[in-house]
Amino acid sequence: MSNRYKMFDVIVIGAGPSGLNTARRLAENGLKVLVLEKKSEIGEHVICTGIVGKDIFKRFSLSKNSILKEIRKVKVISPFMNYLNYEHPDSFAYVVDRKKFDGYLGEKAHSKGVKIELNSKVKDIIINKNSVEVITKKNGKYKEKYLSQLVIIATGVNYKLQKKLGLGFPNNFLKGIQAELNIKDGEYTHVFIGRDVAPGAFAWVVPIGKETVRVGLMTEGNPKECFRRLIEKFFPDKIRSLKKERIQFKPIAQGLISKTYGNRVLTVGEAAAQVKTTTGGGIYYGLLCSEFASQVILKRFNEGDFSERALSEYEKLWKKALKKEILIGYYARKLCGKLNDSQIENLFKIIQSDGILPLVKDKGDFDWHSDLLLAFLKKLSFRLIKIIK
Repeated sequence: MSNRYKMFDVIVIGAGPSGLNTARRLAENGLKVLVLEKKSEIGEHVICTGIVGKDIFKRFSLSKNSILKEIRKVKVISPFMNYLNYEHPDSFAYVVDRKKFDGYLGEKAHSKGVKIELNSKVKDIIINKNSVEVITKKNGKYKEKYLSQLVIIATGVNYKLQKKLGLGFPNNFLKGIQAELNIKDGEYTHVFIGRDVAPGAFAWVVPIGKETVRVGLMTEGNPKECFRRLIEKFFPDKIRSLKKERIQFKPIAQGLISKTYGNRVLTVGEAAAQVKTTTGGGIYYGLLCSEFASQVILKRFNEGDFSERALSEYEKLWKKALKKEILIGYYARKLCGKLNDSQIENLFKIIQSDGILPLVKDKGDFDWHSDLLLAFLKKLSFRLIKIIK
């Protein structure tokens, strides 16, 4: 291990969207920033459907070069194989190539002066009185030591560093699984609901090309078993070839956590459980919270105060924006997760026949779900009580 420290103002651990966007914001305001990433490439082997709302590109000034497919038509399949087709007046979301999406954020960060070190796995963080010491293992062969005023943890669903530092981490997770299959599946994004398909959540088929789809699900149950049943039921001709495909697994954080800050440290993105509890998506929330993080950090550098008390403003800001969304989404999904297939089917039929779909156009927003969920609940309250009973 080298005895010499490499000095930076801020060290960001993790080169996902939230980490890279925070780094860029800080660097363009004059701070010396380092990003440490354990992978050999930014965006490599990311486990994600890649669906983002169309507003994300304008909101965060992002390139659209990563877009693979637009989403305008959705088909929801009930437990008993009834269909609900929804066609939005315009594209409301896109499927992106995460390697290109994340790569663009990396290029923007680099252009602002951010130093990005790949193949650098953080082994330890030591919070000192006047600095933070970060120790890494690079290429699995040797260690480097870095020193900074503050560290940002943006490690996705890896919570080892948070636990070591006494920060908050989620206790509730859904289990996600996904693979890309060669299937010609048209223009519709398919959503499958039902306890036989994905207990506690849902499954999906998302076209990303003329003959390629992302097939996956998230569930409270056994993801491998659910995925096998999904493929057997809807794509039986793909069972044999499935062994050759790269099947990816991922825990998906659920619920609101506290203590996303400490003395000289913040957590952002999935590392702070800033995830949509309805769909499991975390890109938009992570980017949004990266801006809260950079806003607070820049203020603290002006004041020279990196204490836990000073950094607590960050959690107040992001929870003001997202607490309602996360909690309403969480309890709505838990409520639906308790329904059996017959109850889900009854609810499905009500939605088909009772003027519910216009609410999607009136209240729906790809990144903000609470207003739509509350409108659904108000419209369906008495019927929902009867269904549950």
